[in-house]
Amino acid sequence: MGIAINGAQVLIRMLQEYKVEVIFGVPGDTSLPLYEALYDAGRGIRHVMARDERSASVMADAYARFSYRPGVCECPSGAGAIFSMPGVAEAFDATRACIIITSDTPLTDEGRNVLTELDCKKLYEPITKKSFLLKQVNKIPETVRRAFRIATSGAPGSVHLAIPEEVMTGVFTSHKKNIYSEPECMSYPSYRLRPSRKILEKLVELLLTAERPVIVSGGGAIQSQAGHGILALARWLGCPVVTTMSGQGIILDNHPLSMGVIGDNGFHPHALRAVEEGDVLLYIGCKMGSVSTMHWTFPSFKPDRKIIQIDADPEKLSNVYHNTLNVAGDAALVLDEVFELIKNRGQARTSEAWVESINRDRARFWKESEVLLSSEAVPIRGARVVSSINRRLDSETVVIADAGTPTPYVTRFLILREMGSEIHIPRSYGGLGYTIPALVGAYFARPKARLIGLFGDGSLGMSAGDLETLVRYRIPAILIHFNNGSFGWIKALQLFRSKGKYLSVDFTPGDPASVAEGFGLKVLRIRAPEELEKALDLSFENNGPIFLDVQTEPPFKDIPPVYSWLNASQKIRNDKAT
Repeated sequence: MGIAINGAQVLIRMLQEYKVEVIFGVPGDTSLPLYEALYDAGRGIRHVMARDERSASVMADAYARFSYRPGVCECPSGAGAIFSMPGVAEAFDATRACIIITSDTPLTDEGRNVLTELDCKKLYEPITKKSFLLKQVNKIPETVRRAFRIATSGAPGSVHLAIPEEVMTGVFTSHKKNIYSEPECMSYPSYRLRPSRKILEKLVELLLTAERPVIVSGGGAIQSQAGHGILALARWLGCPVVTTMSGQGIILDNHPLSMGVIGDNGFHPHALRAVEEGDVLLYIGCKMGSVSTMHWTFPSFKPDRKIIQIDADPEKLSNVYHNTLNVAGDAALVLDEVFELIKNRGQARTSEAWVESINRDRARFWKESEVLLSSEAVPIRGARVVSSINRRLDSETVVIADAGTPTPYVTRFLILREMGSEIHIPRSYGGLGYTIPALVGAYFARPKARLIGLFGDGSLGMSAGDLETLVRYRIPAILIHFNNGSFGWIKALQLFRSKGKYLSVDFTPGDPASVAEGFGLKVLRIRAPEELEKALDLSFENNGPIFLDVQTEPPFKDIPPVYSWLNASQKIRNDKAT
């Protein structure tokens, strides 16, 4: 028996079946049937209007990141589909489950130069796990189920649905029994996989014979929610835990086994030491990319060092190093199995003296950093900004930073001490303009968490419109603008790589805080450290979005903790001395 509803209504019913609570998007000509179906559906699904399609896709990416449920965004055809790509690509590469729906021009107009015609299916194929073009109304339920299954299973990622106009408006003639969901795919990772018992026993043997084992946690461990398993294994082994930038926060930063971030950007020297001296390195959900390995030079090659890699995606195994053991499986599930096997197998051999020595280096690092963290310099130094935030983190907090200027200060100096706190920096493609819309997505995923966003001038210029979105939804976020009047990261690169030949990196002096003020945010202009302290006190008591315009020293003067930059800076000083 058929039911007299159209394709757009079927789509909304399917999203309701999957308990989708929010869709991020921007209206357009081709999406009118979808919006009408949403309107008629009542309160079941909330639509969050972004100020552009890129922001909508970033919101969905961040929502997925902090809720562990698929983020859903929609956009119209043509430019809307093109503008939506950044967040979709970020989610795909960072293994977050996202569904992108593009309402499309009619199939009957294909090839006739209809306005906004574009092959969206092909457009999204390189940045999604699967890109669908729906041609029949009755295929909507089946295709939506496949989309959620693909997005949430294995290594999660983005899936795209292109739905032409006649599929949106056409009559659904199939039976209503076909409109149902797959409960396992309402969150991710779904259908977690484990390796064979033989592989797990090999892993255990390698760990039991190690004297200096090190756990290296990446973003895949975060997505798997493997923090409990990592902490349990680290405690049993008595071994250090280090993270990539994407894995930061997998265990609390003040834990005695939590050594910090490795790699080029925002590194901790004691974390580098742990990995370099480790005899068994257990990489969990880590791609071993260019940043965390310093372009594959770190750790140095040692023929007797053993490398183990756990990843949900078999294609990533042994992609960079000659691993001793590859373990294809879900990180949380693998670690639970390993702990069950290892806890009844004798005692760990980890050198306590070695771990204590690394912790002494760690304590020395923080003591030596005190001068920088308490600096009274004007303009304000980036490390001082993060240090001032640290002193106020006494509850569940979500920190989001753009990929540019704030990143190394956040990764090196931010200290998460409260359970449930998380940090996120878009590390797949390094796109600016991420933080402001990401705060919107994070809010709908974690409405009770304290939200803090850090970004520079370049990022503000790319996503300032969604300051209005924060106001419209009364999102209580603290926005910290690193105001240095430039594309600070690129200007620093021009110092080191182009010998100070600065070109097209400086902005006209202005008052960017007035933009935020014009959108209705409370604004505080900060030029000195004592003003920063007062502003943060007020911000943590504020119930709505607040914009802190902080005049900071640019990175080409205040060299941030980037390993390669510090070396290059030292070389410049040596050359000048000679």
